[in-house]
Amino acid sequence: MKCKLCLKNKKLIKAHIIPKSFYKPLMEDKEIPLIVTDKVGMYRSKMRIGVYDSELVCEECERIFTSWDNYANEFFNQKLLDENFIIFENKNIAYNFGKCDYKKLKLFFLSMLWRASVSKERMFTRVKLGKYEERIKKIMLNNLEEDSDEFSLAIIKFDNMNVRGFLDPDRTKYEKVNHYRFYLGEYMAVIKVSSLSDPKCFQELYIKENKDVICTFRDFRKSKEYNVMKLVSKKSWKNSNK
Repeated sequence: MKCKLCLKNKKLIKAHIIPKSFYKPLMEDKEIPLIVTDKVGMYRSKMRIGVYDSELVCEECERIFTSWDNYANEFFNQKLLDENFIIFENKNIAYNFGKCDYKKLKLFFLSMLWRASVSKERMFTRVKLGKYEERIKKIMLNNLEEDSDEFSLAIIKFDNMNVRGFLDPDRTKYEKVNHYRFYLGEYMAVIKVSSLSDPKCFQELYIKENKDVICTFRDFRKSKEYNVMKLVSKKSWKNSNK
């Protein structure tokens, strides 16, 4: 079969799209997390360990992702230090990760976005990049030699997330600008995919080279995501009892 990255006819491997390390916080007591979606007819399904696709890339191209995935794993699973929390009215509202390896972190998110877009896995049916697929592919193969504000990104961390499930990726608009949202365990990645100017709500939060990474907090129990999961769970329960 043809590899979707190098376009050569090679033996394809079981390539991961989202590394399993992001879901370890949701797998206490060895419970398998649920993928939750509001797409009609799907609603809930148990995830596999990590998310894979066997019709994506060859082994050589899979290795291109390895250092980016490893760095993202280390970055998001680091211990949060008390002195780096940003506090307002006695509440933690954000965290300062300090400076990051910008190239590796951004290439991780772009490669995950690209993998999701070219995948046929049903979890990623809402991720369709169109003309941007080829743009991101070139950026990956050139190792981010030319950065682009078309693909700015920010991260948000959920507090009080004591559920065993997560939402499938989706597309939304912030101030009329297209973004994709990926739910990575306790974190949500917001990735801009647009040539329009950055929306004001994210201008200070987008990850930039040589700047500290600021991650805002959101109370999961008060979030729209939690309400969606509750609604979907009710629909799923009703369908299973028809």
